[in-house]
Amino acid sequence: MRGTGSGGYPPTRNGNFMASIVKRPRSPWRSRFLRIRLLNAQREYRMTTGVEGSLGVWAERLVGLLVIGAIILACFWIAWPLMGVLAWGALIAVALLPLERRIADAIGSRTKTATFLVLAVLMVLVIVPLSYLPGSFDRATEAISARTNNWTELKLPLPPPWIADIPLVGSTIGEKWSAAAEASRNVLASLKPYLAPAFQWLAAFGASLGLAILQILLSIILAGVFLATHGSTASAFRTIGRRLGGPTGESLVDVAVRTVRSVVQGVMGTALIQSILTGISFAIAGVPFAVPLGVLSFGTAMLQIGTWLVWIPAAVWLSYQGQTGWAIFITVSGIIINILDNVIKPLLIGRGAGSPIWIIFIGVIGGVLTMGIIGIFVGPLVMAIGYSIVTNWLSVETPLET
Repeated sequence: MRGTGSGGYPPTRNGNFMASIVKRPRSPWRSRFLRIRLLNAQREYRMTTGVEGSLGVWAERLVGLLVIGAIILACFWIAWPLMGVLAWGALIAVALLPLERRIADAIGSRTKTATFLVLAVLMVLVIVPLSYLPGSFDRATEAISARTNNWTELKLPLPPPWIADIPLVGSTIGEKWSAAAEASRNVLASLKPYLAPAFQWLAAFGASLGLAILQILLSIILAGVFLATHGSTASAFRTIGRRLGGPTGESLVDVAVRTVRSVVQGVMGTALIQSILTGISFAIAGVPFAVPLGVLSFGTAMLQIGTWLVWIPAAVWLSYQGQTGWAIFITVSGIIINILDNVIKPLLIGRGAGSPIWIIFIGVIGGVLTMGIIGIFVGPLVMAIGYSIVTNWLSVETPLET
């Protein structure tokens, strides 16, 4: 401000007003009253220049940040037992949002009605079949336990007569098959002592199925809540992204949504198709407990293991029963179903993901190995966001130094 010196004091010929007072060799201001005023002026000068005021502001900010951090940690601590249910609910909502939007547009923009219809269909398709799973699982465990009581009487069946008619290799296959059938009795009998721990695990797993079904039900309900409030939720996440990273942060939120939706639709859609086809093939071949085995194949497909872990034992069981034709049918259908995984999944994932398909698959496989089943979705999400950050950074042109 014109007419003032540094610190807001009137200028003098020698510079600062305070400096002129201190440096005057014969200043008449020697009284105690003036010394007090001089000290007050110095304190006011330090505060106006931020020497003492900044310390107070930083202290207040530090206390505020500590309080906010403590509240956030407390929120995570309280919500941690339900974190898995919340994550699955969010994933289901992201995957079903396009379907819910189409239904809402078809019935006249009634969001709540569309959400209710989506949840009702999801309950019928998921919860109703799962409600039969605990009883079917218990019956299957009892049946397997009863069969193992006569374990020593089981052996591989002899080869069918048409094996010997195969040109060139028929006789060799028949001899090897016959030798394996004769030796299978002792091998199977030696495995019987190791079955007790397996049955104990099966019993514990069957007891936990009720809790798992309850968690799935809660996830579907939370998905309905997220679908009904998707507008405000999406706006909140975009605001957070904008506050953290500006326009780039907001675009990363869109990348995350597209990636999660594509991975959920690709992985869960492919696993659902594989499990349905596996259950149908089991029902056609007369394999008992086709529904629980179909649900189990859905889990193995979700874990990226494949349905072979389910249909190979079923084919072996059919061969033990002497139903070689149906065993071959299960084997061929299982191979075809596994091949479909390599065709359908890339199509579903690559249809909506903005990142390269190899980035998504690295995230899927790495996420499963590091985080379990939830890593199927978290891994591609992190990889896609990282890929977007790197590409945005590389796209920024920097001036060349001359």
